[in-house]
Amino acid sequence: MKQLPADAFEHLVEHYLGLESLEVTEELLDLCGASIDAHALPLLRRRLHEEEAALPQFEARGYVRLREKGEQLVTSLRALIAALEQEKGV
Repeated sequence: MKQLPADAFEHLVEHYLGLESLEVTEELLDLCGASIDAHALPLLRRRLHEEEAALPQFEARGYVRLREKGEQLVTSLRALIAALEQEKGV
């Protein structure tokens, strides 16, 4: 598999962290230090499942902005997970 250029990966991380909560960001820093690597995959997968599960609830309650942010976070998480799995060779 072809590896992402470093600047593309950094963009994925930056975009994801801009959408994530402070608590999860702090947990990521505890796991990986100042960079995100394959050690974060279990947490990122868990967050993906949590966010995917929350989307229908936001939709049902009419929370448009929360749903939109959740959709952006899911998209970002999927791309970041895929890049980390590719880097790890999963």
